[in-house]
Amino acid sequence: MMAALAALPTRAQCPTARAARRAPLASPARATDGQQPAGGAPADPKPRTSVYNTEFGYTRKDIFVLGFGLIAGGYVMYYGLQAAGMDAGMAGNWVQLAVFLGICVGYVSTYVYRVATKQMTYVKQLEQYEEAVMRRRLEEMTEAEVSQMVDEADGERAAREARRAAAAAAAPPPPAEGGGPSA
Repeated sequence: MMAALAALPTRAQCPTARAARRAPLASPARATDGQQPAGGAPADPKPRTSVYNTEFGYTRKDIFVLGFGLIAGGYVMYYGLQAAGMDAGMAGNWVQLAVFLGICVGYVSTYVYRVATKQMTYVKQLEQYEEAVMRRRLEEMTEAEVSQMVDEADGERAAREARRAAAAAAAPPPPAEGGGPSA
């Protein structure tokens, strides 16, 4: 096995590593004005945009704030328990238990909430993909095809409402409030 590892090229000898060191820093998506990016593929006609989540907990600063808050909370609880008369070893154990359970219960509760409300990353990505595909198909359709599709949808909606009205008319009336059957 050592002989096989010795036969492998080092990082400096690897051709892809050397090519990566010589490659320009600009990404292929940034090529503009008809330039072709490295690799020979034509540039994207639409510039790519990044969407950033601005909710709390999604930036480095927020992670540092959360981490500092947990550490500070642990210190406050540890010294608070000692001031209340608890031995240092027991105070440490209780603080560890509280922080650990707090983190576990906190994370699991947010996970269960995201699953229940279908706000997980995969579900969002799938919805965005489906929306993009439908938008692109709609853009590729002619005006006649779009108007035909709208007419079909209106016809289906009218037929569905007619079936509901017919079902409501054919349904027996609700029983009278007054008790049981009269003789």
